[in-house]
Amino acid sequence: KNMEASNPQSSDYPVTHDTTVTLKCKDTFTSSGGSETVTCTDGTFSNPSFTCSESCSIPSDWATKNMKASNPQSSDYPVTHGAAVTLKCKDTFTSSGGIETVTCTDGTFSNPSFTCLYWWPFTKANKVEIS
Repeated sequence: KNMEASNPQSSDYPVTHDTTVTLKCKDTFTSSGGSETVTCTDGTFSNPSFTCSESCSIPSDWATKNMKASNPQSSDYPVTHGAAVTLKCKDTFTSSGGIETVTCTDGTFSNPSFTCLYWWPFTKANKVEIS
């Protein structure tokens, strides 16, 4: 379930009847839901009432699709489960339109509904003559 005991430590096992154990999500996972404690009753722990969902890393295909995150910044990764990221096109590319916000859901970002198209700015210096 992507959880581990944070108190008592593994060296404190086995635990006795009616002992409460605090659980935490493993690294790169985010806790959501209820209590992070479970109790040992007659040799069996109660089920935790929270879940651990995986955080998201930057997908490698964003670079090949000429996209980059504008919020949060790259220093804010990994992105926690449920968090939204705003994408934009890299310099010299423009968006075809569509949803530019993606959400992290258990380790995977939703798919953006836009594409980044190459944009060549026309200036006097690179004017193209059409005959």
